[in-house]
Amino acid sequence: MINCLIVDDEPNAVSLLEDYILKVDFLNLRQKCYDAFEVVTFLRNNKVDLIFLDINMPNISGLELASMLPKDQCIIFTTAYSSHAMEGYEYNAIDYLLKPITFKRFMQAIRKTEGYFALRRPAGLKELTLSDDTIFIKSGKQIMKMRSRDILYCKANKEYVNIVCVNESVLIYRRMKQLEEQLPPNFIRIHNSYIINLDHLEKIVDNQVLIRQTKLPISTGYREQLLALISKKLF
Repeated sequence: MINCLIVDDEPNAVSLLEDYILKVDFLNLRQKCYDAFEVVTFLRNNKVDLIFLDINMPNISGLELASMLPKDQCIIFTTAYSSHAMEGYEYNAIDYLLKPITFKRFMQAIRKTEGYFALRRPAGLKELTLSDDTIFIKSGKQIMKMRSRDILYCKANKEYVNIVCVNESVLIYRRMKQLEEQLPPNFIRIHNSYIINLDHLEKIVDNQVLIRQTKLPISTGYREQLLALISKKLF
């Protein structure tokens, strides 16, 4: 599975690439960003294999952003201007896609990317084929497989964390900070003692969230972060 990030200030261009990615079963879209600042924020706590990066963006261009990324970051540049092609290749880009991008041309770039990762993979090492939604939880002497989508919220209990799922609860020996760093992006800290799965969030009432009829507190320090995150889909 190749985890992808789309970076483009044009919504139509983002939608097109998203549609193409969804058609390829070994590509997984982790995030869509509309400017360089969103990218820096996202990559601070997340890692992706491949970035589709538009060159012409306001404030910080795609080329400037590329110079800030790790040298081994895999990039496919996208732009409406062919004159930028040579500049793009200076950053060791896998490919350069000229807009409007056809699906055929998109797949050519993806095949190049597959070859790139195949060369980087140690000989004899098999690629994991587990779903991105699959996680493993160690509880006592057991190692349990579960789907992150089934987790409702996590509650700190001193040096332990109680993971509350749709059909069960599991107590693990782990600090909240460690768990927060390992969970997918749809999990967010709302309190020193609580991490919630946004997919199960039903309501926000004053300083509480409601998940499956359970009220959980939102602390002042995390409230702004929560509201900023949901504001993008607030109508």
